[in-house]
Amino acid sequence: MKKIVIDARFWGIKHTGIGRYVEELIDNLPHDVILIVHPDQEFEPKLKSYKKYYARYHPYSYLSQLEMLWLLLKINPDLLHIPHFTIPVLWPGKLIVTIHDLIKHISKGPATTTRHPFIYWAKYWQYLFIVWFAVHRASHIIVPAQYWKDILIEKYKLNSNTVSVTYEGVSDSLYR
Repeated sequence: MKKIVIDARFWGIKHTGIGRYVEELIDNLPHDVILIVHPDQEFEPKLKSYKKYYARYHPYSYLSQLEMLWLLLKINPDLLHIPHFTIPVLWPGKLIVTIHDLIKHISKGPATTTRHPFIYWAKYWQYLFIVWFAVHRASHIIVPAQYWKDILIEKYKLNSNTVSVTYEGVSDSLYR
């Protein structure tokens, strides 16, 4: 059986849009996928039937890159799904990435932050690199709308067969 791992560190509504996406994704997948979660999620009832590995560092940190590499070498998955652009750059295995949007490509500059301009621009250039790297490194890319598929293909000169639109819908789980 193939080992599929999902980076679920952003699971749950406290992580807003990506968290909700990850929660719905996991709710609709078989229970034999392996999750990488934050230790805060150890006793989450909805995740109790999944095999889990714990990652302590924030997904956007440098330490997270090393921690994820170590975990992935330990797990040795056949496929890794990263539901946001921050992929583990040192991981050589097969991966799928979800790119929700490229808003930070459009809305940028000192007026969009409270950080010192030097810090802002350093982080912005890192963001641009990691998104570029993610879309070129991934075996496949998932986007939530045709608009973002078209933008990704045009901006990064991607083959359209490597990008799939999976619309994000409304869940009935709120009404149960």
